[in-house]
Amino acid sequence: MQKQIIDLISWRLHVPAQFIYPETHFTYDLNLDAFDRMLLIAELENHFAVYLSTEEVDAIETVKDASFFLQRKAAA
Repeated sequence: MQKQIIDLISWRLHVPAQFIYPETHFTYDLNLDAFDRMLLIAELENHFAVYLSTEEVDAIETVKDASFFLQRKAAA
């Protein structure tokens, strides 16, 4: 699932996938403000057909975080 997340982020933000790693930070590395980060997470939720709570969304700062929460919800 992490590769799919990276591919979707790459496509949406026009950043080559080879420059996106699990440790890539949405704010510091991808320069997303809070609104853009929220939109990206919403798109990930829609793509994987899951719903994250506000607390889970607030905890997502890196690609690895997004992968963790999305995988956990998808498995539930």
